[in-house]
Amino acid sequence: MKYNKILWLFATATIMLGCDSFLSNESPSAMDVSTVFSSEVNTEQAIYGVYNLMGSNNSYRNRIACGFVGYNTDIEYSTKSTASKADDNQLMLYDCGIANTNVSNVNGADIWSYLNTMIERCNNIIEGVEAYGDIDGTSEHSVIMRAFLGEAYFLRSFAYLEQIKYWGDVPARFVSLAKDPSGVDAKKEDRNVIYEQLRKDLTKAADYLPWSPDRSGASQDNVGRANKAAALALLARADLMYAGKAVRPSTIEDPVGYSVRYNIADAAMRQAVYQEALEACAQIIQHEDYKLADDYATPFKQICADVTKYSTMEHIWVMPFADAARGQVLNYNAPKLSSDATGKDPSGGVAGHLHGYSEGGSSNGHICISPSLIYAFDKNDKRRDVTYVTGQWEYNDGNGEASTDSARAIIFPEDTTGQAYKLYQKHTQIGTYYLGKFRYEWMADGRSLSSTDDGVDFPIIRYADVLLMFAEASIGGISGDAPANNTGLDPLAQVNKLRNRAGVAPLAKVGMAEIMQERAFELCGEYVRKWDLMRWGNLKEKMVENQNLIRKMATQDGRAELNIGDSIYYKFRYDVQLGGYVMDSIWGLAKGETSRPATFNKKNGWQAKDLYTSESKGYVLSEVNYPIFVSEEKLESRQYWPIFSTNVASSNGTLWNNYGY
Repeated sequence: MKYNKILWLFATATIMLGCDSFLSNESPSAMDVSTVFSSEVNTEQAIYGVYNLMGSNNSYRNRIACGFVGYNTDIEYSTKSTASKADDNQLMLYDCGIANTNVSNVNGADIWSYLNTMIERCNNIIEGVEAYGDIDGTSEHSVIMRAFLGEAYFLRSFAYLEQIKYWGDVPARFVSLAKDPSGVDAKKEDRNVIYEQLRKDLTKAADYLPWSPDRSGASQDNVGRANKAAALALLARADLMYAGKAVRPSTIEDPVGYSVRYNIADAAMRQAVYQEALEACAQIIQHEDYKLADDYATPFKQICADVTKYSTMEHIWVMPFADAARGQVLNYNAPKLSSDATGKDPSGGVAGHLHGYSEGGSSNGHICISPSLIYAFDKNDKRRDVTYVTGQWEYNDGNGEASTDSARAIIFPEDTTGQAYKLYQKHTQIGTYYLGKFRYEWMADGRSLSSTDDGVDFPIIRYADVLLMFAEASIGGISGDAPANNTGLDPLAQVNKLRNRAGVAPLAKVGMAEIMQERAFELCGEYVRKWDLMRWGNLKEKMVENQNLIRKMATQDGRAELNIGDSIYYKFRYDVQLGGYVMDSIWGLAKGETSRPATFNKKNGWQAKDLYTSESKGYVLSEVNYPIFVSEEKLESRQYWPIFSTNVASSNGTLWNNYGY
């Protein structure tokens, strides 16, 4: 970690290394600070230097955006929960150790170091632009420099909010090391100090940043660059966390004692924070009421297809990754592919991989949805069939569905390929129903995935979340400290926009119970649920409740009580665009669908598969095969990661751990 201290101390000298093309010019590290931050070109290169850290190895590229944080929850499950490598499953099961090698590293290539370096680079940009950027002027140059300043405030706030999510209380360093070298050993602070600074900084960011279509240059109408709506949405997200509950140490120095309690003890102050969140969301809704897509699948198809034009998208801000060069969003978050579906045709004919998928690519199939959520959806909810898929892609002669040619001829109708081998979705059992919001078949034409990196952008905030945050802020969240709603917007109407799009009946009222459930249906798999449960103070309660429900689903008597069946029934439909067979007419995944559909007939191509048992695994939802946490006690004491031992050891006593680590 001494390496990190040296890195931070020389952050000013290295700040511009985020863009390779810039290295062919005079390096800004050789320039005077006034020269760097009075220049639009050089300042934007410094901004790129912050974004660059997100795509670094062991950063968002293949750790944070890949399910190593945020799962398991009451609606989502990671297959790494049963991984043979302890450092994998510890992260998923609320049992992270102080030297977890997946997310800590002695040479500084880890999440703690990257986030701190992001903060330091932003500190340098903020101080430089405020001093030399002519931000108070009225010229076009001043407008552009103010936007860069707002972007730096936004990115620093994002990095700090991430730190609070992972560690709780962390050092507060809002001054560069160039100004205050002693900050290299900054002491851990109460998180409320940081929350208060974020409120100020994100308000500034929203003031300085234009709406996305009004930005200039490469950032104009670009969903991967910060904008006014992104700053307001992040402010609302931070405010809801701040006004909510959290696991907190008895005192910041207490290494053992903790409790779940409000971050803000004073009700009037909580109300003021909810007021701020309400008004931030209202600004977005009033200015960008066009953002909600007509079709629920559209935002996710656009992400996979590399759409970046903000004004055509529901997303408000995404983390930009270089095409097919950095970022493993699909590798970890998309449904798993069999090896045959990614490589050459085993019969020696045409390659069998999916559209956009090149031989040699990687598919981990890391993220699944909880079996309990499947039956919680209304059967007509259009979000259901987007949120999860019931199988993985295979490419073979169809032996995964039937053992004889005659049977396969019935199961796979309309085979126009003329090939013995075919691409099709093979049913998996209910313990591995994969997250379906990110799919290889939705990748853009001409794109291919090789090795592990797909370069698909990592979505952070979309408009639907803003509508739900507005509703939550309007009722004063879990404490009921409702602010005055002078926005002219009805919270119930905002939630019902989402339900109308989903094709389900509108709600008659909106309270916390409805918001909690609607956020589950709308935002599953989007890396928000764990932090929702933490700020609502009910993570332990919901996880235990879900585990009990899953164990009940694993028994025949339990399924009878829950009014759910043992089997899934489906037919195959040939999709010309995909050139493969998709599961269709699916029956058995809604309450009450406990027997065969009326039209079931194997002679018509219907298939019936067991949901809960496997020859190799036995009962797939057993405690051994489907764990979601280690112990009830650790569901509270291990909600946050420890500050890792290598960081603590090198901190000169300014860092320490709470919660009995």
